[in-house]
Amino acid sequence: MQDRLLPAQVGQFRWIDIVGLENDAEISKLAQDLGLSDLSIADLFHLDQRPHTDIDGDLVQTVLRMPVRNQPFTDQITLVLGQDFVLTLREQRRDCLDGVRKRLAGGKGRIRNSSEYLFYSLCDAVVESFFPVLEEQGDLIEALEERILHNPSDGAMRNIHMLKRDLLVLRHAIWPMRDALAILQRDDTPQINTDLLPYLRDCSDHAFQLLDMVEVYRETAQGLVDLQLSSLSNRMNEVMKVLTMIATIFIPMTFIAGLYGMNFDRASPYNLPELGWRFGYLYAIGLMVISAAVMLFTFWRLGWIFGRSGADPNAAPPDAD
Repeated sequence: MQDRLLPAQVGQFRWIDIVGLENDAEISKLAQDLGLSDLSIADLFHLDQRPHTDIDGDLVQTVLRMPVRNQPFTDQITLVLGQDFVLTLREQRRDCLDGVRKRLAGGKGRIRNSSEYLFYSLCDAVVESFFPVLEEQGDLIEALEERILHNPSDGAMRNIHMLKRDLLVLRHAIWPMRDALAILQRDDTPQINTDLLPYLRDCSDHAFQLLDMVEVYRETAQGLVDLQLSSLSNRMNEVMKVLTMIATIFIPMTFIAGLYGMNFDRASPYNLPELGWRFGYLYAIGLMVISAAVMLFTFWRLGWIFGRSGADPNAAPPDAD
């Protein structure tokens, strides 16, 4: 790391990218040589900070959050802008800065002209890295909606809660980034050239756009909860309707069985004369079958079974063209 302490040549600047905080003594020594105050150096090792921007003399120190794919947390990245250097410090290597590195290697564009533009490019790359993550969340919402509509289950509710948790993590990361980027656009930030303000405003607009997407997805996720509960309720209603129809069909059959099961004295010819009839059993079974058929026909006419709609059965069919 000591070779990075060499001063930059006139008209040039350095990008010092540190991944990992194991060598805290060397990192602190490097930060002191770059002109950071003790308070700013201490902030370098606090990895659970909200995004913010601090002005430390001639230096600008900005803390942002980076998304982590398929994980319910974000990583911190600290960017320090100096006159002839840009320092980035992060605990884990993420691919969100690879595009900036490729542009530097290409040797073209404004990114090699000033440390300020490199600082903006790094901030913009971090902000832009949230878009693919949110697009994945949007695809997940669509998949969950299809799943709930076709086959609602308890597993879908668990996935919805995980989705809401991930969106909340993203919201906590993106919301304060707006303020961190807004400070860079103030007139009392002399470290930032006025020519760079339109680019910073564009970066800030992207942060607002991300936040809008998060809010829309959170509302949609809440709508999925309502849809899931409604689908489960509808399915329960269908089950109850089937059970009710089965019970209704058996009500007259139970009545017939109970009627002919009464033990009246046969001294009177009016006490269940069918019991002495040779076809009495078949007669009782026939009554049960007929009553069940009548109930099924009634349910069919009401559109409750066999896919018949609830339209008026007496309505005339539409005229053919």
